[in-house]
Amino acid sequence: MSASAIVGHSPPRPLRWVLYISIPVAALAGTCWFLTAPLEEPAPLQAAIADASAATPLPGKTEASGDRHQPVAWPKEKLDGLAAKTLLLSVLEEANGRLDRVECYTATFRKQERIRGELGAEQTLSMKVRHRPFAVYFKFLSPNPGKEVVYAEGHHDNKVIAHSTGVSRFLIPRLAVAPDHPLALADSRHAITEAGLDNLTDRLIGFRRLDLDDPDAVTILDRTTYSLGREWFRSVHLHTERSAARPFARVEVLYDPETGFRSGSAATTGRNPIARPTCYSPNATAMTS
Repeated sequence: MSASAIVGHSPPRPLRWVLYISIPVAALAGTCWFLTAPLEEPAPLQAAIADASAATPLPGKTEASGDRHQPVAWPKEKLDGLAAKTLLLSVLEEANGRLDRVECYTATFRKQERIRGELGAEQTLSMKVRHRPFAVYFKFLSPNPGKEVVYAEGHHDNKVIAHSTGVSRFLIPRLAVAPDHPLALADSRHAITEAGLDNLTDRLIGFRRLDLDDPDAVTILDRTTYSLGREWFRSVHLHTERSAARPFARVEVLYDPETGFRSGSAATTGRNPIARPTCYSPNATAMTS
């Protein structure tokens, strides 16, 4: 009896190569299918902003006489001390009241952050925000155009739905992770649930209330001019003692003179900037209640 009759015939060499290649490819395809987030629900945020083209301007820029608010009370000269702290808190609370009347808005968002000790590239994103129930959509414009991220409270198990660009988009078309998941925070210090002018104004009000009774907290109000010669209102905050409630040694915040809304900020923990100027440029599309 021949040896070949005992051992049996092995697959032809070309067929073996096909098997070697197809098995990993099939495994990769199955993994990608498993990791790709389903989209059974309709896009909630898109429905919320469907009428954005017919929306009214942000409060403070409307032409309706009945909705026109008083000019923001900001000192013409430098102001510091308790007077500066009190005035700034009043301006923020008044701006927050007007933001509460906004249902949704669009904006261009620019940010640059230090992640794990390394200052990243400046990012520019188009964003759409709905306040209640909270939802936010980001489309990256630079440096990686095309990446999209959406979060809608009460949908998709309150997870972030995202897809990237390049090869990774074909491997995993959609990824669903919790807002505080390491993948969601890979290039940001803050979860997506903290995004938007309303959330940021709430945080600023919380910090400024702490400043009122803190003699170590220094608040300075003045005016400054940046690109295109436009004047901005500015507040500068200094803290010598770092703590969980005081994560930054120096914070500079810019405000839109027409609305009092925060339009940009920069912060440092000491020698190095923790974040370069972070700016919101609200577009002329917002829906008010």
